[in-house]
Amino acid sequence: DCDTVIPPDELDGDGDGVSTCAGDCDDTNAAINPSATEVCNGVDDDCDGLVPDDELDLDGDGASTCAGDCDDGDAGLYLDDLDGDGLSPCDGDCDDADATIYDGATELCNGFDDDCDGDVDEDDALDALTWYEDADGDGFGDPAAVTAACDPPPDHVDLPGDCDDGDA
Repeated sequence: DCDTVIPPDELDGDGDGVSTCAGDCDDTNAAINPSATEVCNGVDDDCDGLVPDDELDLDGDGASTCAGDCDDGDAGLYLDDLDGDGLSPCDGDCDDADATIYDGATELCNGFDDDCDGDVDEDDALDALTWYEDADGDGFGDPAAVTAACDPPPDHVDLPGDCDDGDA
């Protein structure tokens, strides 16, 4: 009974610093209390009366919130960086603030690592441009020396038509 005086050693059965009178919904488990972080385990870890749905896809990108996608999740349940080390607990999702960025997404020329492979604006990006080698520096490239890339490689131009790339 929370209205009676309880000895201090009986206030907190699991030693997490929170008694049942102060809102601990499971005083036998120190990992469960109102200040705990909710995780996808089918348990109400933070005592808010809500249990996360382990199959919930809140942002519609095909990955469930609990199976590695925290985008657009309930901020009270799915936190991006729990320990402040700059890494997300979500497997396969390198940017929990953007639902279009995740492992397996299509890479685009946009300055972001869309597919979470550690490389930005890769040559195989969906919208990579065609560049032609311009060995003589005349502004026209060799139509037989083609490279696809988001940004022009050195000594490459976007105009083909040089019939003799050794003579400007």
